[in-house]
This record gives sequence, structure tokens and C-alpha cells, in this order.
Amino acid sequence: MKTQSFFKTALIAGLLAISGSSFAASSTVTTTFTGTVPNTCSMATGTVGALGLSVDGKSMGSANTGGTLGSFTLTCTGTANMSIAAPVPAAGTIALTNTASLTKKSNLYAATAPTVAIATGDGVTNATSQPSGTYNVDMSFISLTALAPGSYAASVITTVTPN
Repeated sequence: MKTQSFFKTALIAGLLAISGSSFAASSTVTTTFTGTVPNTCSMATGTVGALGLSVDGKSMGSANTGGTLGSFTLTCTGTANMSIAAPVPAAGTIALTNTASLTKKSNLYAATAPTVAIATGDGVTNATSQPSGTYNVDMSFISLTALAPGSYAASVITTVTPN
């Protein structure tokens, strides 16, 4: 009986020693961390464009003498697809009252390549996988006859979809 009691005591002492926080050899553990950076984009208005009148008086556009491109800045954590809409004449302007007789055009350019349209307002060309940067917007009103005197203004909407 004393032998059994001794073995029980030894067994319990051994189990207590094993279950403690000390080890006979060093041990390591790896803790893993994960995270995701979502592709998000933001846009900030840059310069306001100006419409210049053509020599023949049949068009007003940012590419005409006296006109300037509008711009915006795109900031993305990745890239984005972009589309540009046709110009929308502003309320209270001649452009709105003569909208049926005007051809409206818009183009989107990367500031780094200002002569190559990456998107067109007719929906034929859209920009894909564009990085953060400055983008220029061009627009024009074109008529078969001389434009009527008065104020012309329009807005061009660019839609950005993160990839």
C-alpha cells in the first residue's frame, strides 16, 4: 500500500511539473497578422475650363483660342476605370436653349499625355486601369452655323470605378 501511495504522489508531482509554464528546451510561437487595403479612389476638382470661340464662330471649346482645359486630380490606392459623359449645357445659357442644334463633345486626357484622349464623351472609348494623377477634360459645342450671341456653359461628368 505504501508503494502505491508513493507512485501516486510521484505521478501527481510529475504532472504538476509538466503542466507548469517552464520548458526543458526553448519554444517559439508565430503570430500571424492579416489585413486588406481596399482599392478606393477620391477625386478633387482642379482648374475650371474656359470656352474659346472659333475663328468662324461655329464652335466654342476648350481647344479654341482663349479656351483652357478643365482638370481634376484622381487619388487611388490602386487603379480605376473612367468614363466621361457628353457635356450637359448649364441652365440659363444659350447652350441650353439651342441644345438640339449643337453637337456636344468631351474628351479625357492624362496630364502626362495631353494629346491622346483616353476616354470620349460619346461612350466609344473608356479609360481602363488608370493610376492616380491629374486628368484634363476638354469639351466643345459645335454648330453648322454661327453660334448665337450669349452665354455658353456646360458641365462634364467623369465617372470613376476603382478596379
